[in-house]
Amino acid sequence: MRALKRILLALASWVVVTGCGPDVPAVSQADTLRAYQPHFVEVRRKLLQVKSLLPAARVGSASCAVPAPLNPKFMYTTEYDVRTGQSANNVEIISERALTDPDTQVKYMDAFEYDPTQLIEALRWTGPHGPLGDNQIELLPPAATWNEDDDRKLRTKLDIGLNTRYALVLRTIEYTPPQRIDEPTRKEFYSRIEADAFVVDLHQVALLCSFTADAEYSDFAVLYNNRTSWSATMYENMAGSLGYQIIKHLEQLTGGTVGKPK
Repeated sequence: MRALKRILLALASWVVVTGCGPDVPAVSQADTLRAYQPHFVEVRRKLLQVKSLLPAARVGSASCAVPAPLNPKFMYTTEYDVRTGQSANNVEIISERALTDPDTQVKYMDAFEYDPTQLIEALRWTGPHGPLGDNQIELLPPAATWNEDDDRKLRTKLDIGLNTRYALVLRTIEYTPPQRIDEPTRKEFYSRIEADAFVVDLHQVALLCSFTADAEYSDFAVLYNNRTSWSATMYENMAGSLGYQIIKHLEQLTGGTVGKPK
């Protein structure tokens, strides 16, 4: 009888140490996204409120309803620490269209938009086309190889997105996608963008500043390499020119630190 008890105790100890069945990951990509999803549903509601704040009329001269510098400091950067996911950014540049539809990814020949940073990325990951939905917008690495380090970086990015304080909303007034004009009286590569811009406090849902910016590409030739195309090169150059105007306005109006939009 004692021998049997010793055997049973040994088996129980073995089960405790080794466990039974397949290994189960300590973290889950889906669980993490699901935990944050309700918070980003609230962000979507705020973006709809922002849409209702924007005036229908064209923006005149650049102006702000509050004095510079903004508090907290306006800080726009597309840079982040690849090891930790940390970023000093607290601004999202977002098109007016994306206020009501942040999930759709548009092509540059169809509309003008800068690349998203943490807020729009987080909305897409937790939205209907992310891993919790139809997975058209994939979050890497895949769920099957997801580990604690991946989960920690994801939570960092989601937190930064959730805490994004300001939005710069761009309303496209005129957009001519990159084109090659070959006419008897006009031969050139041409593209143009004009936009009204609105600085919004996302926490207080308040319109703070507004200004207008424009840029164009017009030349007889386009220098590009075999890794891209003439139209993509034109778009990047024009977006860069618009970005410099945006930087100048934002630094003057907000008193903040503004990096180049991408």
